[in-house]
Amino acid sequence: MATVWDPAAVTQMQQAGIGETITLDLGGKTDMPSLGLTGKPLSVTGTVEQLSEGRFKVEGPMYTGVEVRCGPTALLRVQGVRLIVTSLHHEPWDTGVFTMMGVDPTQTKYLLLKSRIHYRAGFGDLARHTLTLDGDGVTTSDNQQLAYTAVRRPIYPLDPDLEWSVVDDEGEVA
Repeated sequence: MATVWDPAAVTQMQQAGIGETITLDLGGKTDMPSLGLTGKPLSVTGTVEQLSEGRFKVEGPMYTGVEVRCGPTALLRVQGVRLIVTSLHHEPWDTGVFTMMGVDPTQTKYLLLKSRIHYRAGFGDLARHTLTLDGDGVTTSDNQQLAYTAVRRPIYPLDPDLEWSVVDDEGEVA
């Protein structure tokens, strides 16, 4: 799974060291008051498998050759699931996010990516099936959760119950 942004958790894993078992509150530490949401970290116990400086060079089709810096990064195994935890925000759009931690994404049964769109360029050829999930927060696909205060109304898709008409080039309703 890539990536969880949690600098404090990375520091805890660095202090514990590779091979050590650690319990920590992971992710979910950012409140989103404009959405009425408070952070909800997940308490997990796992084994620190790898630590790195979190750097890799993009080899995929998007941003090829660019060096990515995720900051200090840790690989945590929790009940058979390996989680890549970064100190800097990074949306996983290239397989390097896995390979920098010693994980070959072509040899895993499942990949879970915290990414809405950009993953498709770097991971599209690996996927036999894709499931898109929707969570709480500013990247939701449920527009009803977001308070649009500076948008002229009505507007699609925020107002789906309106009757919409097609107008031709002469301004006539078709």
